[in-house]
Amino acid sequence: MANQEHVGKKPARTLTRWGKLASIFSPRTDKKLHALIASLCVLFEDLRIEMLAQAADDLGRLDTSGKHLRELYFLRRSMATIFEFASVLEDLDGLATFHPIRASFSGRAAHIWVRSLKYFGKQRQYISRMRHNVGGHFGEHAAGLSIQNLLPDAIGRLEVAFYDRGGGAKLFFAGEIAATAVLHHVTGRTPQAKARKLMRHALVAYRHASWAVDCVTVNYLWDRFG
Repeated sequence: MANQEHVGKKPARTLTRWGKLASIFSPRTDKKLHALIASLCVLFEDLRIEMLAQAADDLGRLDTSGKHLRELYFLRRSMATIFEFASVLEDLDGLATFHPIRASFSGRAAHIWVRSLKYFGKQRQYISRMRHNVGGHFGEHAAGLSIQNLLPDAIGRLEVAFYDRGGGAKLFFAGEIAATAVLHHVTGRTPQAKARKLMRHALVAYRHASWAVDCVTVNYLWDRFG
């Protein structure tokens, strides 16, 4: 079973299967089950993109307004995705038609499935608070929280390019505003330390998410793609 412990290691082999998605995720056989599994898969791939985008050294034009802003954006998005992933995982585990699938898990798979469920259950309040700080996107609540807690010595940068027929702005200071809201409830002596701590939480959540998805993939989806 593949998981984050194998990142950077060369697999012994890989296999690929192709299948008709309308049959694999058929709403006629079990709409609720397949909707939850489909949601879990999409959310996990969203989370993979968000984690990789946080760690990348250079993403070209995505770093136009600064690498820090890009890293913070994907960190914020990962908090929202982890929150949604945890909710779907809990719903799937509680679904009666999923119980026979869960019963088919091997000893190793059964262990990490329970471990992942316990992790997200234990971290639910923390994840929910982090997600609430920024909402789905950076709305009025998050902005209000930020401007109330900006440090007196926080410095922002604004760059405006003037052209013959208009101008263009780069809002470098937006990163400071976003970071203030996101990191408000995170313990740490400096914003950098807070950001590293939140990133570690995201990495641990990603590892548990990968375990849970592996369980469903290997023990259910793989056969349906066959």
